Amino acid sequence: MATDRDNDWRDKDAAGKVRARFDFEIEPIRSDDATRIVTVRVQPHRRRYALVEVNGERHYLDKFLRMIIPEKAVEELAVAQFGDLPVFYNPPAIESAREYASVRQGAIAGELRGESYVAPPEKARAQTQLSFAGGTRFLTFLSVDICGSSGLRRRDPVGFERAYEIFLRELATSVGHFHGAILKTTGDGFIATIDCEGYTTQCDNTVDLGLTFLAILRGSVNPALEAAGLPSLSIRVGADCGAARLRKITVPATGFEAPEVASDALNRAVKIEQSAAANELRIGRGLYELVHVQWLERCEEVEFNGKDVGIEGYQVYKVK
Repeated sequence: MATDRDNDWRDKDAAGKVRARFDFEIEPIRSDDATRIVTVRVQPHRRRYALVEVNGERHYLDKFLRMIIPEKAVEELAVAQFGDLPVFYNPPAIESAREYASVRQGAIAGELRGESYVAPPEKARAQTQLSFAGGTRFLTFLSVDICGSSGLRRRDPVGFERAYEIFLRELATSVGHFHGAILKTTGDGFIATIDCEGYTTQCDNTVDLGLTFLAILRGSVNPALEAAGLPSLSIRVGADCGAARLRKITVPATGFEAPEVASDALNRAVKIEQSAAANELRIGRGLYELVHVQWLERCEEVEFNGKDVGIEGYQVYKVK
C-alpha cells in the first residue's frame, strides 16, 4: 500500500514549494528602438490549456497534467514570470540534430578511413566538475546504455572497442552542446547531467538532448560504422530530474576516497533507461511535469513498475 511518504517524490525549491511550470504564448505587439522596450501580449498556451468554468469562475485546465488552475493564479504567474524576475535563455549549440548528424557522418567516415579527427564547429561546453557549494542542487540526469554490449564485445572485441570509442566521443560531445557534463562512464554507456540556470530550460534541454543522442546514432555514428565494417549500435536512454547532493565515500582501512552524487532522480533515470526499448527515450513523471508542451505532445505513457524506484504508481513516458 502506497503511503504519503512514498508519493511525496516531487522536488521542492529553496522555499519548500513544489517546482511547477506554466507555458505561455508570447506575441510581440510593438517595439521602441529608442527605449529598447518591447511590448508583448502573453496568454496561456492554447495547445496546452483549455478555459473552463468552475463554480462560476474561470479556470485553465492543463490538458496534459489534468490540473485546474484559477485564472487569478495564472495572472500572478504571468507577472512573476515576465515581471522583475530574471528570464533564462540557454539554447543548445545544435540548431538541427538532423543537419548536425549529416555533417558528422562525413567527418566520422573520414576518420575511419585514416583521416584526422575533425571536431564539430558548434561550441561545446568544457567538461566541469559539479559544484555543490550551496548544498543540494536541482539536476537532470540522462542514463545511456548500449543494448547487447556484452555479446557485441564477445563476438568482435576489437571492432566493438573502436565503435564504442566513436559512439562515446560523439554523444559526449553533444552533452557539451546542451550545457551538460558527463557524470561517469559505465563501460557500455554513460550518465550525463545538465546543470544550468532556469530549471525549465534544464528540463527542455534534457529531452532535446535525449532525442539528439538517437538522431546522432541513427544519422551519423551507425552509417559511418557500417561503412567501415564495424558493428552498429543500439541504445536505451532514460531521463528524470530532481534533487541531488554530493557525498564523499571513504574507506579508512585502504585510503580509498571518491566523490559520489546521491540522488533519487539519478536512480530513477537508470531504472527508466533499463525499461526502455532499443533506440528509445523514456522520461519519468518528474521530468514530464516540467517540460514544454512541444515535448508533452510527443510523449506516450508506457507500462512501468513504480516499485522499482520506490514510488508506487510512478509514471513513465516514451518520447516519440
